[in-house]
Amino acid sequence: MSDQSLPLALLFSRDELPRLQRNARHPVFAAWWKASCGADLKADERWLREEIDLTNLVMDLARAANILARSAFVYLLTGDEAHLALARLALDRVLAYPRWDWFLEAGEHTVGIMRNGTTAVAVVLAADWLADRLDARELAAIERYLIEEAGPAGQRAVFGMTHHDQVVGWTMNPELTGFTRVDVSRWPEILDLNNLRIIATSGLAAAAAYLHGRHPAAEQWAREARDSLRLFASRQPADGSFPEGPSYWHFTYTYFIMTLELLRRRTGHDERGLLDFPAMARYVRTATMPTRAVADDCINIGDANSGAGAEALAWIAREFRDGTAQQLVFMPGTVRDVANTAWAIVWFDENVPPRLAGDLARDRVVFPGIVISRSGWAVEDSVLALRSGEPENHEHADRNALIFAAHGERLIHDPLRANYSPRDPKWLLSRTEAHSAVLIDGQGHFYHQGEEGTNASTARAELQDHRVGPDWMLAVSDAAEAYRQAGLPVERAQRTVLFLKPDLVVVLDRVRLSDARPVAVRYQVYNDDGAGAVSAEGDGFVITRPHATLHARVTGTGAVSVRTGQLPLPAEGGIYPYAEIMSPEDLEHEIITVCTASPADGPPGELVARRGDKGWTIMGEHRGRRVDSWLGITGDIPA
Repeated sequence: MSDQSLPLALLFSRDELPRLQRNARHPVFAAWWKASCGADLKADERWLREEIDLTNLVMDLARAANILARSAFVYLLTGDEAHLALARLALDRVLAYPRWDWFLEAGEHTVGIMRNGTTAVAVVLAADWLADRLDARELAAIERYLIEEAGPAGQRAVFGMTHHDQVVGWTMNPELTGFTRVDVSRWPEILDLNNLRIIATSGLAAAAAYLHGRHPAAEQWAREARDSLRLFASRQPADGSFPEGPSYWHFTYTYFIMTLELLRRRTGHDERGLLDFPAMARYVRTATMPTRAVADDCINIGDANSGAGAEALAWIAREFRDGTAQQLVFMPGTVRDVANTAWAIVWFDENVPPRLAGDLARDRVVFPGIVISRSGWAVEDSVLALRSGEPENHEHADRNALIFAAHGERLIHDPLRANYSPRDPKWLLSRTEAHSAVLIDGQGHFYHQGEEGTNASTARAELQDHRVGPDWMLAVSDAAEAYRQAGLPVERAQRTVLFLKPDLVVVLDRVRLSDARPVAVRYQVYNDDGAGAVSAEGDGFVITRPHATLHARVTGTGAVSVRTGQLPLPAEGGIYPYAEIMSPEDLEHEIITVCTASPADGPPGELVARRGDKGWTIMGEHRGRRVDSWLGITGDIPA
């Protein structure tokens, strides 16, 4: 080992401390900084000494690592000895874990897929920040763990994701607790293509950066981490979008950028030009959908359930002088109550003006096939999303599902926070019946049972048409293949959405079957806060939220009816209401739903839809606006 007395400065030099101290007190971070400085240290100490479970890596190791990183950062900027003492205790507890991950290769060797990466990063940063206050025993213990366990575990994971055919066999460690046991034998292949490649890579980079110049394996680990970043980047959509959604973009690119910075600052591998990071900020803003109920709400296709956090966005804003990224940092809800917020303070530059790019598109189709259309960028503006396209990690059985927000409220809902475990009741939230989508004979389209985790299915929908005008958007998507994979006799499962901005949505569902079956169309209600309701009223339904109401009128080519219901989930976990339009058994179904949104105290729209020989006319008035529209159905795709 070399001289340990000099700080490593992994993320910043010591002369930058005054800048970090100013950033910590900036209004964007002030609440987080105050909470971190004033954390209940006695409670944390009691938990670390008496309650921590050294077999639980999912929750307990993560909590200990967060305490370590938070208190080390607070000590660095304030010199608070109480935080120093707690950080050293947390370090001791983190190093007491025999492994930092719950995956094994050949039943013996740790594979650093998940917690190994996040823990290794927390440990090396804390060691950097506390270097002059850690004794030789503590420093030696950190080095030993990185050399013998964390570094090889990260290398094993990255190698396995890249070279699937050379993996001996991955399993879950039977001695550890806190996680759902699934079949991970195919995970080398599955993870190769998703966000966990980067989490694994971050652990390898952390060990390489900390040990650079002090251990013979460090340079090899640095090259392997660099190559993993390059491989991941080569597979990303060119438009800057992220198929797993904005919250997973945040998790992935926070660690991508951390890996990039550790390598750049310590090993000489500079990969800042790998990706169009400003384009990513534009994607994140496009997928962000703040509402009055949830400041960091997002277009939550699949498991994504929030907008992005501040860390990666602060880096993009600073590195590229990008006003869109900076505007996102300033948005309520972006700064989270997590130890990683310290990284945002490190990367934040208050001199970058927060402003949206002038060319930010209000209508986009983002990979893997999500149609997004909005009337503007304020909380009161309207946002619509239609899920078409390809399967993707962390997806739901949600082809042709719809999300719509207006006047500050979610009015057509997509479920948030489905459980990752198929044995938990809230796994239901990942199924078609929990989405604003179509059921055929009571069934949704094909989806797996979580045997291998939250990996992609094989269900696809085809975006058949997408057109936009100055104040409208039309999208047509067919999910017949996805329903056929579920064994249903489906020839067409087509959804047409006409969005007349800002607050009128027409949904035409056309289903053709080779064997007569009933069809239902569901519209889910956002009720996570207990403030959502729905009622069936004559030929339609009404969804109410505290600040807005959606009125829907329904008709079809058959004798459709409307009812309300709620998902069959335990009440203690929340009530999930929906409206359901039912079309009786037939070979052909055509159901049109005309939705008008209004502020809570506003009158409903007066619109009617009528079927003619060549299609549907939608006529009436809504909020002082005359509507005279036509959906022509003379071919396979409505026009």
